[in-house]
Amino acid sequence: MKKFIYLIALTLFSSSVLAEGFYVGGGYLKSHTDSYKKETLTWHKPDDTNDGFTLFAGYDLNKRFAIEAGYNDLGITDIQGTLTGAGDIRGIFEISVMTLAGVIKTDPIAENLVIFAKAGFARNDLHETVSGLTNTKLSSERTNPFYGIGADYELVNGLAVRALYEAYGKDDGVDDVNDARVIPQSSDPTAFSISLIKRF
Repeated sequence: MKKFIYLIALTLFSSSVLAEGFYVGGGYLKSHTDSYKKETLTWHKPDDTNDGFTLFAGYDLNKRFAIEAGYNDLGITDIQGTLTGAGDIRGIFEISVMTLAGVIKTDPIAENLVIFAKAGFARNDLHETVSGLTNTKLSSERTNPFYGIGADYELVNGLAVRALYEAYGKDDGVDDVNDARVIPQSSDPTAFSISLIKRF
């Protein structure tokens, strides 16, 4: 994880990046963590769609290509269930994702509107707290290929509004009721975000 953070910092904040073409952004996201739900449980609160936020920075190499790094907090998933003969179980899932990607953009398809696709690597960081029969805290990290599809609408004074869908890839958690590993349940997170961008 430290090497990944250092790589982002070096990419975004070197003197060569802090020049024309540099941009930063942030906004609101709606995530779907798609947390695996153990077959032995009867879930009575299965919703895992949450509110979160996104922060990112990038550099436009030219009109068609950019490099970009981001941090996405996918919010907190609170799911509850009943284990037959044992009572209620509660699972709290916290997922954050760091990304590093290349961005390919189209020519404007309408006034000030640009479509883009991005692809690169996502570092999924999952923390799970389970309470019920026992209180257990688990965590896992995994780096996956990821992709995103979105659109930027350019405003005045270097501002832009972005709409973006991203899929971060499935983590290495438990996705089989017969899997006895003491690790978090599997998740396959995605997010849709609306952000404001400032170009320098």
